[in-house]
Amino acid sequence: MSILSSAPTNKTTPFASKRLEGNTQRRGVWLPKLDGELLALGLMTLTFNAFMIYVVVFRLNLFLTDAMARTRSAWQVFFSAEPKLAYIGFIWAPLPTILQLPFVLIPWLRYKGLSGNVVTALCGAGAAMVLMLLLRRVEIPNVLRWLFVGVFIFNPIIAFYSSNGMSEMVLILCVLIVAYCYVRWHETRGQWTYLTGCSIAASFAFLARYDAAFFIVILTLAVALQAFVWYSETPYITESTILMFGAPIGYVMFLWILSNWIIMGDPLFFARSTYSNAGQIGYQLTLLPWLLPIKGNLAASLQAGLIQTWSLFPPFIVLSIVTGVVIIWKRSWLWLSLLGVAWSLTLFSIMNLYVGQSALFLRYFITCIPMSYVLAVGILQSITRLRGWVSLLLILLFAVSTVSTLDAMRGADRVSNWGQWNDVFINAVLEDKPVKAWAEEEELASYIIKNTKGKSAQPDRFITPGDSVFSLYLREPYGNVEYILTSRFELEGTLNQVNIAYPNLYSQGASWAKLDKEVDIANLVKLEREVLVWKLYRVISSPNQVPFRSPSSDVSPTK
Repeated sequence: MSILSSAPTNKTTPFASKRLEGNTQRRGVWLPKLDGELLALGLMTLTFNAFMIYVVVFRLNLFLTDAMARTRSAWQVFFSAEPKLAYIGFIWAPLPTILQLPFVLIPWLRYKGLSGNVVTALCGAGAAMVLMLLLRRVEIPNVLRWLFVGVFIFNPIIAFYSSNGMSEMVLILCVLIVAYCYVRWHETRGQWTYLTGCSIAASFAFLARYDAAFFIVILTLAVALQAFVWYSETPYITESTILMFGAPIGYVMFLWILSNWIIMGDPLFFARSTYSNAGQIGYQLTLLPWLLPIKGNLAASLQAGLIQTWSLFPPFIVLSIVTGVVIIWKRSWLWLSLLGVAWSLTLFSIMNLYVGQSALFLRYFITCIPMSYVLAVGILQSITRLRGWVSLLLILLFAVSTVSTLDAMRGADRVSNWGQWNDVFINAVLEDKPVKAWAEEEELASYIIKNTKGKSAQPDRFITPGDSVFSLYLREPYGNVEYILTSRFELEGTLNQVNIAYPNLYSQGASWAKLDKEVDIANLVKLEREVLVWKLYRVISSPNQVPFRSPSSDVSPTK
């Protein structure tokens, strides 16, 4: 028996109606009817995620900078000096920002950036529903399916990222849809609607996070090879199958690259701009010097990535080994390809470590959790006896591994896991104490609103890097802006356009700018955090009319 699935016995094309599974019930060919169980699961999960939003945002006062940046971009599409869709790009993968666009139009969802939290809550609920659909491919009691999904929902890192506004749950939802559609494509022996759904979900995965690049390559190879085996005697069907899967993905990637080229002048701006992983890794390596030996060392990169994966969710590696045994035992191409797809996401992060374009953030490995459930489905499908007991064993394994996830989140040093706040979240929940890390920023924002002409009702009063006049006003702020906000020349401060233009303004001040407000550094030390320290300067004259003096920050902006 070949390791590849055998060709369909019916020689008709996959596009013929008689090839449709359950042709007499054409409704919901690839998207099943939303029954009561799925609706109940979705509503219950959404309710739990909404509660987690309350905990994260209102109870703990916890905000992640990347999430807030996406929300600000979505807000500026409608509320800025120059409302335009270009604010969506081209730093972040665009889908998490695009999904927020309808929500930022609702005033109470703009409060505290809730639009981003709502998107992640919806995606978390959707992921739970798709996981239930996958588990229905296995003949086990409903109560076991609910236990599987329940353990997934209550995993601490899944609960956190289903409520914090980050992009991970958008990616997880897309990946689970891909897995479901790919499994159904095999089960229906080439049903085109499942293949199309798989392609569209893979396209969205790329727009959610660029981690999906390897994922798409492995998936495309799997589809192409399976098409060659199924339709070896009809090459035109092989070609149409590959095109049907690859065309939507290629079109989406082409549009994104073309948009970068037309608007930013660089087709790969999203991958190599100042704010990309490649651009930010410099200050990250300065902060995390222990990453330097990993760069360019394949063995060290693999070791670091595997250790991170194991600490986050041990069942992923265990089930990968078991799935390998199943593949050899059952000679299953379906699960060989899904095993490759599952590892492609982890290997992408390991590759980034190797080339020195990524830090070892815990969230980069989060997809190992949903993919463990996908692999569990394959293992359960491969056995006929004691399936219920094996299911209970897997549920127990996943539940116990939640402790490992909790320990990985809580034990992560905030400096080594800088910017992710996993440990802050866990400790704040356990201690039931609000996070005070952003008190200075909130105070400064309130000060700016109260003491300038700019306020939330007049967003056009604020000039940000996305505005067409930003570079002009940065070169000549006098007469164009009242204030300039600058930050300490560390971490992201090295990317701050104001710091680049006036490198000594923060540390030395300038005769053309009067210091109006700065945060309480003593309070920062008390809070024991390593974030930006801000200074707000009032512009009182032109920097271009100040004579050069050395040393001094009275210098013309860099061109």
